[in-house]
Amino acid sequence: MIKKVSLLFLLFVFVLFSNQAFAHTSLEESTPKDGEVITEPLQELTLMFGTKVEQTSTISVSNLNGQSIALGNFVIEEDEMWATFLQPLENGNYKVDWSIIGADGHPIEGAFSFTVDVPMKEDSNENMAETEKKEPKQGEDNQESSTEQPKQDIKQSNVPSYLIPSIIGILFVIVAGSVFWLMRRKK
Repeated sequence: MIKKVSLLFLLFVFVLFSNQAFAHTSLEESTPKDGEVITEPLQELTLMFGTKVEQTSTISVSNLNGQSIALGNFVIEEDEMWATFLQPLENGNYKVDWSIIGADGHPIEGAFSFTVDVPMKEDSNENMAETEKKEPKQGEDNQESSTEQPKQDIKQSNVPSYLIPSIIGILFVIVAGSVFWLMRRKK
């Protein structure tokens, strides 16, 4: 009986402290950050991960219409990936999809979004104000055409690496306690 309990205890300790077996590489930091509103022209995208990233990893950037944005330079070095844009991004919402293979060999995917809202120059603002004041010609609809696109919430799951082993450990303790209690009860 004591051997069974000690074996279950050793298995529990192994599961509890084997975070590396369950841990996967996650996005540690990005520039721009998830949900950030960029107010200056954006030329580069940087992603930093919790471990070394394999060379087969990819990044793709698209606007909310699903149109892919062409990337210029794309570099993977140790735990960082970065890409440059061929031209500064226009105002709007963008989604970044990334796919990596970490040092642990597991493929991981994720996504985040950001918004570019670079203020226009004074001349452009005056021209836009004049255009808005003009009344529509006969036969034209009087509906406003909205250039704003609805924001889409894209959240990246940042589950702590200790959460899954902790849940497994708690379940193990419950099962082991139940088995132990049932064995004691039969006697």
